[in-house]
Amino acid sequence: MATILLIRHGETDYIGKRLAGHLPGVHLNAKGRQQAEKLAVVVVSTHPVKAIYSSPLERAQETATPLAVKCKISLQLAPGLMEVNFGNLQGKTAGQLKHLKLWKQVHVDPSSVHFPGGESYFEAQHRAISEIERIQSIHGKDDLVVCVSHADTIRLIITHYLHMPLKEFQCLTIDPASISTLRFTDNRFQLLNMNEKLEISA
Repeated sequence: MATILLIRHGETDYIGKRLAGHLPGVHLNAKGRQQAEKLAVVVVSTHPVKAIYSSPLERAQETATPLAVKCKISLQLAPGLMEVNFGNLQGKTAGQLKHLKLWKQVHVDPSSVHFPGGESYFEAQHRAISEIERIQSIHGKDDLVVCVSHADTIRLIITHYLHMPLKEFQCLTIDPASISTLRFTDNRFQLLNMNEKLEISA
């Protein structure tokens, strides 16, 4: 069983403004690219990385690539690490979302929500956990593995392993370019840290 660094992708122009979800063409902005470079330096200096996995979405790959280059290992795409598929809501602005009954339900009881044209939070959690379990199964107990993903996906993963009700996953904060560390052994799980943020100078 491996130790896994769950890293959220860096800043994009969508954060806080539009719902990106599975939309293609959402890239890191200048700050996000700086975060990706800093992450690579920090992780390489403190951790012997065995493997790097990334959500196939551009913003995640762009966050993972500088680390893969520094580690001189191939970046592996892991579809299970993708963001929640928000279906017909993807691309809508924060202002548009706040008027939708479905979006209000997301904040009241997300476990009951299924996004039209997309998936439910239960489905997203299941495929993310399946991916983490697959990654665990191919790495040894002394391996340290990086998984670059998205805010909701990381929150759903941590919620599962902490045995929290899914409806409470939004209580967790996962900031851009933050690191959360999971350690797995044969009979236990440890959350070593969550939402560890980088200091990025202006």
